[in-house]
Amino acid sequence: MAAITRDPPAARRRTRKTSRWLVMLLGLVVIAAGAAGGWHYWQRRQATAAAAPPQPIYVVIKPFVVTTLDDNQATRFVQVGVDLEVADKAAKARVEQVLPAIQDAIRLQILQSKVSEVTSPQGVEQLRKLLIAQANSTVNAVLPLRADPHAPNPKPNQTAATLPVRNVFFTELVVE
Repeated sequence: MAAITRDPPAARRRTRKTSRWLVMLLGLVVIAAGAAGGWHYWQRRQATAAAAPPQPIYVVIKPFVVTTLDDNQATRFVQVGVDLEVADKAAKARVEQVLPAIQDAIRLQILQSKVSEVTSPQGVEQLRKLLIAQANSTVNAVLPLRADPHAPNPKPNQTAATLPVRNVFFTELVVE
């Protein structure tokens, strides 16, 4: 009977080749999984950054006191602190250039308001709308925007440039 002889070096070469291919295939799978995970992470990060709203920009007006008369002609003091929310950094620069004029417009508007209007929620909301309009008109009156001569249609529209103040927030509103 003939004995079956195995060629041990040939068998070892086959197992080495097989194990090399297996290691290379496993490495390729790991690299592909890492690339897919990195791509997924990057896409989520970009989507989160794109979805985040821009941070609001504020101009703070220090609190000041206005002396006014109530319905009985008695002297009343109204202490007002206001923060202006502006459209962007350019609008902030424009508003800061005319801040004394805006403060004066706020003072005049409060002087024209009745004390009973300033103490009611509806009156405060109406005052807020008036102050937004007054601040925007003051900024545009003192620092008018120049129309671009190269623009095809130089009509001014109601954008962030023409309406720099978006909102008015009362940080203090005390009536004595």
